[in-house]
Amino acid sequence: MVNEEKQIFHCFGCGEGGDVFTFLMKVGHFSFPEAVEELAKRYGVTLTPREFSPTQKKEVARREILLRINQIALEYFHDLLMRGKEGEPARRYLSQRSVSQGLLEEHQLGYAPEGWNGLVQHLRDKKVDLEMARELGLILPRKREGWYDVFRGRIMFPIFDLHHRPVGFGGRILKEGQPKYINSSESIIYHKGEVLYGLHVAKQHIPERDCALIVEGYFDLLALHQQGLKNCVATSGTALTPQHLRILKRYTHHLMTVFDADQAGIQATLRCLPLFLEEGLWGKTVLLPKGEDPDTFLRKGHLKEFEKRVAEAIPLFDFFLENLMSIYDPKSIHGKVNIAEEGIALIRRLPEGIQRSLYLKALAEKLDLQESVLHEMLRSSPKGTSKDRTKRSEGLQKSSAEENFPKPEEMVLRLMARYPEVIGRISEEGVLDDFGSPVLRKMAERLKDLHQKRGRLDLAEALEGLEEDLKKHLCALALEEDGLESGDQGKVLDDCIQKIHERRLRRDQSELLRKIKEAEKQPGGKGLEALLLERQELVRKEDGLRRKRG
Repeated sequence: MVNEEKQIFHCFGCGEGGDVFTFLMKVGHFSFPEAVEELAKRYGVTLTPREFSPTQKKEVARREILLRINQIALEYFHDLLMRGKEGEPARRYLSQRSVSQGLLEEHQLGYAPEGWNGLVQHLRDKKVDLEMARELGLILPRKREGWYDVFRGRIMFPIFDLHHRPVGFGGRILKEGQPKYINSSESIIYHKGEVLYGLHVAKQHIPERDCALIVEGYFDLLALHQQGLKNCVATSGTALTPQHLRILKRYTHHLMTVFDADQAGIQATLRCLPLFLEEGLWGKTVLLPKGEDPDTFLRKGHLKEFEKRVAEAIPLFDFFLENLMSIYDPKSIHGKVNIAEEGIALIRRLPEGIQRSLYLKALAEKLDLQESVLHEMLRSSPKGTSKDRTKRSEGLQKSSAEENFPKPEEMVLRLMARYPEVIGRISEEGVLDDFGSPVLRKMAERLKDLHQKRGRLDLAEALEGLEEDLKKHLCALALEEDGLESGDQGKVLDDCIQKIHERRLRRDQSELLRKIKEAEKQPGGKGLEALLLERQELVRKEDGLRRKRG
């Protein structure tokens, strides 16, 4: 649904929502600056150059210098691989692994020679600040004086950002030795949890296939790209993160993991499932024969078989259940209980809606149980024993339970978004101070402040600066039907305000009783008198609310 008056949109299928910029970023796969430029061109708006503060100018200049140093290093490594005598062993090795000349150029692969100061000398020749090269993890200081290369005797994989700028490197040792792989250290231009290897190439192909394949290794990615499967990306030196998934969601909502067919690969796949669920994604996994990885499987000539397995990829939740059923005996009562508890612990992390219902149905079918039984388990609070078991089963339990927003507070926020004329009354009542949810209070305070400042409410402006999840939630509240008849808003607001005040009063009373009990244990009842006076004040407030309700 797109609401022109409020200048926002919300998708009731996937939960996405936001303003015109978010819409264009999702539909057109634009970055935010690209979305701004596209809208400016479309409507003939001249963009004025952004004014940076002196501090910001320094930061931008520093980033540009670091990117230039990485580019100099990339050209040095790439030239040695493609033309240098030292790069001959690396060229032979890459040829044996079926990496074509075209792929070497497309991904700008390189070679770091075995010597200790080849790159150091090259950077000196290019007048590079060696302290900044150290910041990028390219060189390190010797114990006494001078510098030495970090990457030595390694095939180099440049890691690019979405604008094809080298932000880091991965290096694979050519001969025997450990560690087999090393990566650039994190810097202000390189964050492993936010960068995907090969995305600068794959971003053109993922929308075409409406699917992204996620692998763990550089050579796995190159093997897929070599076979024309360029809708593939890889993590580099880290496990998959929520930030990775949020980046990929710009291009498609159909994501598949293709990890090694060993125990480590199984565990990596299982660790992905909570991330997919929390991002509202229906992830799948491609199962390879035991002992294979994408690189070895494709180099054996099994492209058709690989494509068949991609077409038959199984949902991650099904994979999770199959793994549980291999750990516990689904035919025994004890086994069914364990599987049900761990399945529910995972499903609990989903927001209420069709996804949660479908996962519950799948779990019920697997266990041959009534859905109503699982619904009852879901409504009950999670048990500590279930949490412990879930940790044993690949550590899928979330550290903190998903927040369930109080309904009266949600309704107040909905009324503010849909009927801004009630904001003045809400402000007079001071009801936002009594909100139990800091998240909802943050959104409500923003609406109130904007309304007081402008004399009206611009929801598109209200979305600016909010976290992505809060944007979606606010759009949903503003656009979902509330079922209210004309003129009912005042009655509903009165009821919500009353309930919120009462809940705050109960929280305060509970906390005060705790303090009174502690004070009674102190010698002479220190501070007890003040607490009892405070208790009397709360009783007066409670009487006032009761009279108001009556």
